[in-house]
Amino acid sequence: MYQHQLRRSPSRPRLRALFVAPLLACMLLPAMAATKPASSQGLQAEAQRLSALLPGQLGAAIVHLESGRSVFLNADHPFPMASTMKVPVAVHILTLVDEGKLSLQQQVTLGPDDVYPEMGGPMDLHLSAGSAITVRDLLHMMITVSDNNATDILIRLGGGTHAVNARMQALGISGMRVDRYIWELLANYRGNAASQAKPMGPAAYAELSRSERSEELRRGHTNAWNEDPRDTSSARAMATLLQKVWRGEVLKPTSTQLLQEIMRDTRTGAARLRGMLPKDTPVAHKTGTVGDVINDVGVITLPGGRGHAIVTVFVQSRASSEERDAAIAQLARAAHDYFLFVP
Repeated sequence: MYQHQLRRSPSRPRLRALFVAPLLACMLLPAMAATKPASSQGLQAEAQRLSALLPGQLGAAIVHLESGRSVFLNADHPFPMASTMKVPVAVHILTLVDEGKLSLQQQVTLGPDDVYPEMGGPMDLHLSAGSAITVRDLLHMMITVSDNNATDILIRLGGGTHAVNARMQALGISGMRVDRYIWELLANYRGNAASQAKPMGPAAYAELSRSERSEELRRGHTNAWNEDPRDTSSARAMATLLQKVWRGEVLKPTSTQLLQEIMRDTRTGAARLRGMLPKDTPVAHKTGTVGDVINDVGVITLPGGRGHAIVTVFVQSRASSEERDAAIAQLARAAHDYFLFVP
């Protein structure tokens, strides 16, 4: 969930060898000559070709925000969200801010059970019981460095996981569900049946996190977690949520701008959506990583006023981290180039 290292992006020559030539070919389709906006047929074919290179499952939704042109790959299959679930959490919290039920400047004083060790993120390293932190800072830490303790505190402040789910349903987002706190989700990933009904405190969680498992046991736990329907989303559902946010249909303008700014400041996943894009391309995104799962969801701002490309990619594969990252990066670059050069 919290990435400790940022991986280097694959080289540009590799990018060209993988898909630039086919992508340029698809840009020469007759659709370019039409007076109406081009279809996404060429991008659909290229996305299917790229996704087939990776063993395992991949779900993706690519949508040009302004024109509505779109491409979907296995887009209705539910994938474990991992830390991309922090996007609906952020939307819920900012909606409560818009409703006057929370304040961004509100101070949260940490209690003895608020910081779980071994869960990843700066809160574990730098804060302790008695420390105070604002709601805005919790949001920033949750998104930019994927801090898991900040996430759980915000979920609690927002009324629990059922309140996040209710918010998504009210927004018309189907195919997405938020069921567990992060400590609960990660305990389940390690084969422990902890739940909100049977909670696990920080000390017990730390002991579980440090415990050794055989490779056979670890694989069994991972397989079971992969098939769990809880905390899953389809690529289409996540893309729909991002569309609604970017169109200003969910939050007030100031909250919309804040979420966009925070997501553009994301520090994790440098080799994913951003990995093969031209340098300094603005990308507002959120990553997620647990075991076989590597995800990245976000919005790419195209140059020259060509609009925005929403790209949500969920990967569940036993391929290497580098291969999974590259699969996401290749789809993002294909979307960027297609919407830039095929108006």
